[in-house]
Amino acid sequence: RTMLILVGLVASGKSTFAQALEHHFPQFRRCNQDELGTRQRVESLAHRTLREGLSPCIDRCNFDVIQRSHWINIARQFPGTSISVIVFDTPYQVCSARLQERTSHPTIKDPQQGQSILARFASDLQFPQPNEGHDHILYLKPSDHPHPEYTGEDIGLILQRLQAS
Repeated sequence: RTMLILVGLVASGKSTFAQALEHHFPQFRRCNQDELGTRQRVESLAHRTLREGLSPCIDRCNFDVIQRSHWINIARQFPGTSISVIVFDTPYQVCSARLQERTSHPTIKDPQQGQSILARFASDLQFPQPNEGHDHILYLKPSDHPHPEYTGEDIGLILQRLQAS
């Protein structure tokens, strides 16, 4: 089991990755606050996923140490669970351009709202530090995966890189 915590700005690629991960590697379950509505519901799904012997993928911005600590603390309740972080290191301008084109999002209704959320989260974003309690961390830049879709092979290679980190 792995608690996989995704970190990144709005429109940085977290959900695209998480959806492909769950599709190609069904031992992972995507836990997404935009769809579930509250952090408490995401926490509940993460707990249930770990109890079932599966690996939760926390698909939220997780922009600071406090946000990430919730997931680390949950993982520690299940001995033997590794804790991994993938940081989507996507430049602000790329996220902004993606938000201009985004047409279907569960919580962001128009580009102006998206830009406002992006600006607020960008000012709050703190990159993970080694002392936060994770076992592995991987930074992904858009150039690491230039295609809009992830194949099973793409996801597998990213997971290998993460495990080796």
